[in-house]
Formats: sequence, C-alpha cells, structure tokens
Amino acid sequence: MSRAIIIIVSSLVLVWSIYLKSDPSINDTNERVDKKESIIEFYPQPLNLDSPYDPFFGEGVYDYYSKNIIGVKNSNDTDAIVLLVDAFSNEKIRNEYIRKGEYVRLKGVPNGTYYLQWSSGNNWSPVISVGNLVGGFQTDQSFSKTQNRNDWMEVDGNDEWTITLYSVTGGDVELDNISASEFSN
Repeated sequence: MSRAIIIIVSSLVLVWSIYLKSDPSINDTNERVDKKESIIEFYPQPLNLDSPYDPFFGEGVYDYYSKNIIGVKNSNDTDAIVLLVDAFSNEKIRNEYIRKGEYVRLKGVPNGTYYLQWSSGNNWSPVISVGNLVGGFQTDQSFSKTQNRNDWMEVDGNDEWTITLYSVTGGDVELDNISASEFSN
C-alpha cells in the first residue's frame, strides 16, 4: 500500500512540474506572474472634421454669416479631437477629429471668445470610455487645454485664427494638462 502512495505522489509531482514549465505565467520560483498585455483593437480611423462626441455635446454650433474661421494644424505624431469651448459659458461649441499632420478649417464659428481643449493619441476606438464620453484613443492618450485668457481667441465677424497643436518648450501658448474627466465635462 505504501508503494502505491509513493507512486501516486510521484506522479502528482511529475504532473505538477510539467504544468509549471508549460505555463508562461509562472516564473522560475513557481510564483504566478500576472502579465497584463494590452490588446489594441483596430477600428476605422475617423476622417478630419468628424465629430465623434456629438452624442454627448450635441451637434456643433455654426453661424456661416459670421464668416469666422479657426484653422487648426495638428503637427503632433498623434491624432487629436479638438473641442472649441466658449470661454465664458464653457459650452463645447465643436468637437472635431484631426488626423496627425493635417490642417483643418473650422468654418462658421459664431461670434464670441473661445479656447481649445484637446485629446491626443493613437488607435481610435469608438467603444472605450474617456471620462463621461464614449470613444477615445487606446494608446498615447493625453488631454490638454490652453491655459489662460491671453490664449483665448475672440472673433466678431470675418476673423480668422490659426492654431498649431504641438509642444514647444518656451512656446508662446501656455498649456495645462488636464484629466479625462476635466476634458469630458
């Protein structure tokens, strides 16, 4: 009987050692290692001037009689979603997708004073959550806004501003990094 117990125990030890060697999540000291691999899912990339957050912020506000234009050049190595925000009411007037390296013109901007907030990143996903929003970047995601009143854009008819999104140490526009919840509120 003791010989049968030794054979059973030996068999269990052999099976256990084979299991440990075949499981890549177990390290050399037989401790389980949790490897969190992020899996990127691929979705169609939005086009320039697509507005992925219309369901959250509402459709963009336009006034083509104003003839105001705000041009945005995305010189980053990442795509961006730019929010044009009314500086006094904090209402999001527009949300526009801009691919990396592209220049777009936001036409028909109503008269008013505005600043920009934007999310930058790669690998767009229409299903991930970003603060209160649905849709965002799967990698390299960051959030920024122009920092102070000196960087606000005032338009009152037939005005055109051009903004370039990029980080330059010592640049003339001060930026605040913001959280996903600040971006979405």
